[in-house]
Amino acid sequence: MANPRLSYEESCRRLQKDYLGDGVIPPLRDRLPRPDDEEPLGVSFFRTFVGEGDDLSNLFLPHTFFGRSEINNAVFRNTDFTESNLSWNDFVDVDFTDAVLAGSDMRASRFQRVRFVRTDLRRADLRRSTFEGCTFEGALMQGAILTQNQMDMMGLSTSQTHDVAWNADEGDEPDGG
Repeated sequence: MANPRLSYEESCRRLQKDYLGDGVIPPLRDRLPRPDDEEPLGVSFFRTFVGEGDDLSNLFLPHTFFGRSEINNAVFRNTDFTESNLSWNDFVDVDFTDAVLAGSDMRASRFQRVRFVRTDLRRADLRRSTFEGCTFEGALMQGAILTQNQMDMMGLSTSQTHDVAWNADEGDEPDGG
């Protein structure tokens, strides 16, 4: 059984030392952030290096913005990133086991040796992303948006392939590219 997640405020305090800086807790957004949003992005990782063994598990960080960042050798087990923007990033040796990425925009990113074990990817948009050596064992894929060209690189189970919302084209590039 997974450990309980920290509250949003507790999650932000845990990030303050290395990523957010001291001070005011960023506002909790009520929707998926976009790079051109005028209002504050809330928790944001822009042109940031996250990794080298950082364990950011059991956090509650919905509507988080990751842009043009490198996330390498980081652990996000059981972290809730519902409706977050994870486009235009490199994720290498990252562990999203039991994480929630439902409704997230994950387009145009590179995922290499990423663990999506029992990860909630329902309604996540994964088009234009590449997946090399990733594991999707037990991942929830209902309504996840992928293209037919991505099917072979994913290694999904028969059940998962039936749950995906397959598209013939890649759609527009995400903002922030």
